[in-house]
Amino acid sequence: MPLLERAFTIVELLIVIVIIGILATITIVAFNGIQERARASAVSAGLNQASKKLELYTVDNGGYPTTLADAGMNDGNGVAYQYTAAAAPSTTYCITGTQGSTSYWISNTSKSPTKGGCPGHGQGGVAAVTNLATNPSVETSGGGWLSRWYGSGGNGTLALTSLASHDGLQGYRKTWTVAGGGQDIGMSYALSSVTPGSPYSFGAYIRSSVTTGHKPFIIWKDSAGTQIGSIQFGAEVSIPANTWYRLAITNTAPANAASVVFVWGPYPSSGSPSAIVGQTLDFDSLMITQSPSLPSYADGSSPNWVWSGATNSSTSTGPAL
Repeated sequence: MPLLERAFTIVELLIVIVIIGILATITIVAFNGIQERARASAVSAGLNQASKKLELYTVDNGGYPTTLADAGMNDGNGVAYQYTAAAAPSTTYCITGTQGSTSYWISNTSKSPTKGGCPGHGQGGVAAVTNLATNPSVETSGGGWLSRWYGSGGNGTLALTSLASHDGLQGYRKTWTVAGGGQDIGMSYALSSVTPGSPYSFGAYIRSSVTTGHKPFIIWKDSAGTQIGSIQFGAEVSIPANTWYRLAITNTAPANAASVVFVWGPYPSSGSPSAIVGQTLDFDSLMITQSPSLPSYADGSSPNWVWSGATNSSTSTGPAL
C-alpha cells in the first residue's frame, strides 16, 4: 500500500486533537477539585482543633482569649488563621482559616466550619481592606469632611440630604443661591495620621447637575501642619451632567509626612465655570486605603465588613468587594 494511503487525514488529526483537549480539561478540573477538597479538609480540621482549644481555655479562664496564641493555637500545616474576640474574658469569637484560595470560618455559635470568612476578615487568600475614612458615607455631619467654597464668584448652601446619597442614607449637596464663577469649590477630607514612605489611595464620588471638568488632588503636611512640596494633582475628567463618578488618586507619603488632605471637585483647567442659581454638586462615598490600589467602595455597613468602633464614626475593615 502506498505511504500516502496510510497517512492520517486532516479531519482525523483534528478529531484526535479535540479528544486530547477534552481529556486534558477533564483532568485539570478533576485535579482542581481534588486540591480544593484537600484544602477544605485541612482548613476544617484546623478550625475544629482551634474551637476545641478555645472551649478548654474558657473553662479555665471564664472566657475566650484575645488571641489564638493564648489558647495554644498558631498558624500551621499551611493554614493561616484570623481571629476576632472582644477584650478578655470574651463570650464570643470568630475564626477564619485559609489555605491558598480556600477559606472557612467557625464561631462560638456556629461550631461547624462554613465556607467563607468572618466579618472583617480577608478571604480566599486576599487580605482584608481597611477604609481609613471614619465617616465614609457622610452619615453624620462633618466627621472630617470640609467644604471648599470660596472665591470672588457666586455663593450657595451646603446640606446633608438623601438626594445626594450614593451609599448609605445621605450625602452632601451644594446648591447655588447666587450665580457666578471664579470659585474654588469642592470637598476635602483630612487624614490626621499617615506612615511616611507608604502608598495611599484616595477615592470619592461626585455628581454635578452640569457637565464640567473634575479632578482630585492631595496635600501632604508635616507634623507642624505645613504643606510639603507641591500639590499632587490627579487627572482631569469631564463628567456628564447628573452622573456619579469616582475621582481617585494614589500617591506615596513623603519622608516627613504626618497628615494629608484629600480634595475632589470641579477644577477644570480653564478655571471654575460660572454657576447658575439652582445648580447642584453632590459628594459621597469616601474611601482611603494604605495601599497602592483602590478597591471598590465599602465601609462597616457593607457585607462582611465591620466598624472598628462606633458606626459611621470609625475606620472599617472587610474583604475587597
